[in-house]
Amino acid sequence: MHPLELVRAFIATVALLAAILPAEAQNYPSQNIKLIVPFPPGGGADTLARILTKYMGDDLGQGFVIINQPGAGGAHAFAEVAKSAPDGYTLVWTSAAYPIMATTIKSLTFDPAKAFAHVTQIGQNPLVLAVNPGVKAESVADLVRLAKAEPGKLTFANNGRGTLTNLVVELFKIRTGADVSQVAYRGDNFSSTDVVAGHVSGMFLNSTVAFPLLETGKLRALAVTAPKRTPSAPKIPTMIEEGVPDFSAVVWQGLSAPAGTPRPILDRLHAAVKKGLQVPEVVDRFQKLGADVVGGTPEEFEALVARELEIWADVVRQSGVKLE
Repeated sequence: MHPLELVRAFIATVALLAAILPAEAQNYPSQNIKLIVPFPPGGGADTLARILTKYMGDDLGQGFVIINQPGAGGAHAFAEVAKSAPDGYTLVWTSAAYPIMATTIKSLTFDPAKAFAHVTQIGQNPLVLAVNPGVKAESVADLVRLAKAEPGKLTFANNGRGTLTNLVVELFKIRTGADVSQVAYRGDNFSSTDVVAGHVSGMFLNSTVAFPLLETGKLRALAVTAPKRTPSAPKIPTMIEEGVPDFSAVVWQGLSAPAGTPRPILDRLHAAVKKGLQVPEVVDRFQKLGADVVGGTPEEFEALVARELEIWADVVRQSGVKLE
């Protein structure tokens, strides 16, 4: 075929593909985008979502409407997005709470593994295994020995049955054979206060809450739950370094859309997120929260969510934890 004919054939193919692509994807976005956040207003996730979408809106040329819809572990929020049109105008702020909700609530109206197209992982931060300074443990190995020597005596706080802070203790018990009891609270403020007061021995605490308490000596850190040490606290070893194999539990956050959303729309959103994550104000907010910026590809985020669904489903099966 003549080179000129090849060029004409290529142009014709591109034109055909453009014609096949839905008009909505070609013109996206042409109106404001609704982002449902499954958490109350004013929290870390809500604040970060508002800061990030401000810059995403500047890049996309359309604003974001943030709707806070907490409750039922996020099930109501995700159910609404799952049944929304896959046109990129209704999104959801997805976090590590998603696979926990998916594996502990059996009455979901959607399939957690198939209902969403995951756009990008925005960031992540570890949990910190922290104990009251009065606990005679300077390492994870010390803590495990204490727990085995006096089964059930050590108590761990969590932020409610079926939450990440509950299941990560179950993972700890599975991986180490430690026998510890759990005490449920209504949130970080209540649980961390009782660990500081010595009413409970310790807990796996979100790093955003733990770091200030560690700096003042009110708690002692034994390890972080991320696969690698966090730049925000490089001296704290990981659970894996402390001798607990295959132990990883991070607080991650990302952006998702209904399944079936056209790939060009996902790519446009992904590009806007990546650009927003380079803004100094956004980076500074992450650093203050002890979190790392990610901004990975849709494929990487899909793989993370799939892996998390498997991990926590296995923990729920072995521990018997149920939210309902």
